[in-house]
Amino acid sequence: MQFCVNFIFFYAIIQPINLQLLINVKNQGGDVMQENIIANVSEDTVILDFLRLDGVYVSQLVDFTNEVEAMKVVIPAEEELGQSGHQTLCFLTHAAQADFIAPDAMAKLRQKNPGTVRVAEEDKGWRQTTATAWAGRATRLLSPAAAKHCAAARERVYLRAADLTRWAPRPGMEQSSYSSEVTPFPTNALSPDATDGKPAIGPCVAENDAAKECICHLEVCVNWYPCGLKYCKGKPQGGLSYRCGIKTCHRCYRYHYYVRRRDACLSYT
Repeated sequence: MQFCVNFIFFYAIIQPINLQLLINVKNQGGDVMQENIIANVSEDTVILDFLRLDGVYVSQLVDFTNEVEAMKVVIPAEEELGQSGHQTLCFLTHAAQADFIAPDAMAKLRQKNPGTVRVAEEDKGWRQTTATAWAGRATRLLSPAAAKHCAAARERVYLRAADLTRWAPRPGMEQSSYSSEVTPFPTNALSPDATDGKPAIGPCVAENDAAKECICHLEVCVNWYPCGLKYCKGKPQGGLSYRCGIKTCHRCYRYHYYVRRRDACLSYT
């Protein structure tokens, strides 16, 4: 039987192990790039990372135990714009587990033809996230794996305060422990209208003063990832359906977040 996208699952004869796959993926522009996928069964995490053609490095971690998704983005400076060095950002969101294959299932994945260039079967569209706070020490409380993943971002780890109510407290912790460790953005950064006598903060793309605060936006597309399992029916004489392949998806993310200075927004154009 031809399994979907030439991957094979071994469910009965192989125990879960950690897995690393290097996948050739065609993006929406027709360019081929490589994605690296690591499934860690012992930590219950999956990491997918790749280097975009514009030099931006993207690394997406999903911590299934703690239901945390951490999108890390490393943006190189553009010297022609007067920038220097690079910038690391990390965005924490509540993980919708239905969008991902769990590590134990991922670890049973085997690639039949490593050289094949793959295209996602389903387009999941855009997911927009408007961050409302700096995560601070809450990152470590929410997910040790995400804290390690985002360590290089330092104070540039962002989340939505609304997501804090969706994460169940870890053993021995109160729900309020999360909220007490985050730092909310200024009130006028969270409203399209003037707040507390201060004008609303506009988008960085419309701000000409490099020293002025503004709302930065960043777009990231994951062109191919295993987003579900496929099932085949048993023989006509009877029999249960069985897992026989994977469904693959494409999804784009648009992040909005506050910066104290426009020159801290390397992706404002």
